[in-house]
Amino acid sequence: MKKSSYKEHLDSITLDIEFLVISVIQGVALGTLAENITKYVANFQFEYWPYILAGFLLVLTFWSQAIIHALSFIDWPLDMLHSMLYFLVSLIEIMAFHFIGQPLLWFGFNLGFFVAAGLLYLWDLKMINQHRDLFKGSPARLALYKHMYTRQLFEMKVILPLGIIFITGCFLLILNFPDFFINQHYHPVLGVLQALIGLGVLIDSVINFKRRAVLIGRLEAI
Repeated sequence: MKKSSYKEHLDSITLDIEFLVISVIQGVALGTLAENITKYVANFQFEYWPYILAGFLLVLTFWSQAIIHALSFIDWPLDMLHSMLYFLVSLIEIMAFHFIGQPLLWFGFNLGFFVAAGLLYLWDLKMINQHRDLFKGSPARLALYKHMYTRQLFEMKVILPLGIIFITGCFLLILNFPDFFINQHYHPVLGVLQALIGLGVLIDSVINFKRRAVLIGRLEAI
């Protein structure tokens, strides 16, 4: 097998491993979510349904973002730390799903999820920078790299910080005003806001995926 062919073979194996990791960890997360929401759905406890929707949207967003990253810059050699960070973020995500019915802990673990996701984003940016030279040589490659890099910075500097600010605000509101939000049952307002924001982020992620797919598709014409 030629060296270039062998490298392509290893790249394919690495990408398959990445897809497997993404699918397994989010499959476990989805299963955990389903297990912990059944009683709230069956008993028509509507005050927790916004958190159920927010959790489902979180799974979809995590999965779609991970797929976008995998298709863009994952190749051989396999970055073990990158994969381990996926497991860390998913672990906190799964822990959050156990507290669907406890808003304070729900937002607390969501905050932990966002902080861990920030570490993953930083590592992804490092990987993107390491792949810079591979995208030289044609306008199509440069366009793809520019989109990857600018999008990564946008998510790191805008979406992620806004998410952390929102989740932190919800956590502090419930912590400082438990009578209003818990005893008087006004906490679903925060859950509805989280679900709406999550829906917006997911739509943005889908739009980003379509744009990235077009740019990747142009490479095949080279």
